Amino acid sequence: MNARIRILAVGLFGLFAVGSRLAAQEPGAEKGLAKQLSAAAKRAVQAKQLLRYQFQPGESLQWQVTHLVTVETTIKGNTQTAKTSSKSTKVWTVKDVDEAGNVTFVYSVSRINMWRKVSGSDEMRYDSEVDENPPLEYAHVASTVGVPLASVTVSPSGRVIQRDDIPQPTNTGLGQIIRPLPEEPVEVGDSWRTTDEIHVRNQNGEVSRIKTRLVYTLKSYKAGVATISVKTEVLTPVEDPRIKSQLVQQVTNGEIKFDNDAGRILSQQIDWDDTVLGFNGPDSSMKHLARFTEELIPAGATAQKPSEGVR
Repeated sequence: MNARIRILAVGLFGLFAVGSRLAAQEPGAEKGLAKQLSAAAKRAVQAKQLLRYQFQPGESLQWQVTHLVTVETTIKGNTQTAKTSSKSTKVWTVKDVDEAGNVTFVYSVSRINMWRKVSGSDEMRYDSEVDENPPLEYAHVASTVGVPLASVTVSPSGRVIQRDDIPQPTNTGLGQIIRPLPEEPVEVGDSWRTTDEIHVRNQNGEVSRIKTRLVYTLKSYKAGVATISVKTEVLTPVEDPRIKSQLVQQVTNGEIKFDNDAGRILSQQIDWDDTVLGFNGPDSSMKHLARFTEELIPAGATAQKPSEGVR
């Protein structure tokens, strides 16, 4: 036992001992103080938490996913507004869990409803439960409903070990496959990070690589549920408004609820809210406002039909 652990152990023993003596001597205020000291000691023991995913072979998990986006662009005094929304049911079917806790699951989407409206044009809709012939713009998305999209193997901390996409993946607004958890136990206030690289085009049409990172911070831990904030940080200095306009969909700020007892995400809400000036001339502007939400559907419950309240 090292010195730090010995000090902690002695301190905790002292707290329990003091609390016990006070409780035995006085049934009034001192007894209340004793309970507080005992509770403080227990919190000290449980301060650090090891966050881990847990799944069982054969189980199927579903999340209700909603993605709402409004983009308003102004160029030379002309303003155009584009609004899109999608509501879908994301499904993980667990195939295997090995002795180390690594899980292999098949990722799919069982239903989806998409809507789009651009000022000056007719709105466009697609509901996979109703429409047999989707609009051309939604044809590829329609082909992904109800079929395996990927087979993924991840570690208990959410590290992707292997991913096989079937077929070529498409962006349906469903977010990341899985959120990473810290490798070591953490306490409230601790952070962990992942890095990424975003490819954008500069004014010459050349591809530029922008380095970013996602910063996760444990905000609270109550009754086995961890509340985690997530925020994107852009590491590469960016001054060109054209590049900034391509980054607005990547810079996020949100919150995740993780059920550590059950070992799965309960919910997450990710927001985008940014305005870029001069992205297409000195008198141009772009405002990007979006929200992504995900809610775990309890086992045995039925997901809300996508046609209900998609807008």
